[in-house]
Amino acid sequence: MHSTSVTTPYTWNASTPDQKYLFKRDIQIDANILPSDGNIRPFMTGYQWSLDYSGDTKDLDQIRCDTTTAGPGTGCVFVNHAPTYSFNAKAFPQAAAHGWLIQKTVPSHPGSVQNRKPLYYMGDSAQNTRSRNRICPTGWAATNGDASALVDASDTLNCDEFAFASTYNSGGMSSAEGGLNPALPTGGTTPTGAACINTYAKKLSTLVHLYSLNGTDPTFTEVYGRSAISGMHNQESMGNHFATFMHDNRIMDKDAYWLDTRMNDGGTCTYGIGGGHPVICKLTAS
Repeated sequence: MHSTSVTTPYTWNASTPDQKYLFKRDIQIDANILPSDGNIRPFMTGYQWSLDYSGDTKDLDQIRCDTTTAGPGTGCVFVNHAPTYSFNAKAFPQAAAHGWLIQKTVPSHPGSVQNRKPLYYMGDSAQNTRSRNRICPTGWAATNGDASALVDASDTLNCDEFAFASTYNSGGMSSAEGGLNPALPTGGTTPTGAACINTYAKKLSTLVHLYSLNGTDPTFTEVYGRSAISGMHNQESMGNHFATFMHDNRIMDKDAYWLDTRMNDGGTCTYGIGGGHPVICKLTAS
């Protein structure tokens, strides 16, 4: 046996703002082997370790360095690796349970690593606002929510949409705008929250339930969901936690990531997917 190593240095200038640089950590080997019998035999020609020989490793070695992500400092990531954002389900179970319901039951399975359906970050703030307003018009949560879901007197009801408005998976983003899963009414071309799975949170004893809105029982063919839940749970399940995740992983427009809702159904759920029947399930947070 014979072993060898190679070191390739990269130099990049981090002094210019709003720049990104791609580096391919690659090596191509052309070699012959000389066996003990003295006869030269071809060993390998054009072997390139970043190519897609195994069917699932293409370009996983590519590094992106940037000076564009908001916040101090610069950084580098393996650009084709999708990181995972995890909810703090114990602290914010209403948002986590809603995310679990949509991720588990709709065909688009937004953010599910099990179903290989990543979320794709969408960095256009104007589009974010348009998408959210289509799904969550002013007053929807107050009209459809239940005050028992609130944490304290300072809390207010919020419309929690999933997949997030800040993704190309958003139900509020039309196909013409680049959306992957627009929530379209029958025969319509403009996304609307009426085409979503519509739920609200209600506290019963020590448990919080997600119920379907009256007259809007799901068929589980929808691609999106909205729920009237605690504003504190909705906002703090993301907020600064997601901003830190974004910065640490250098997330840019169209970058993929997974969502772990940190909810476990324990295999005890009853699913009525496809027939309009309910999902009956007791979730535990982790």
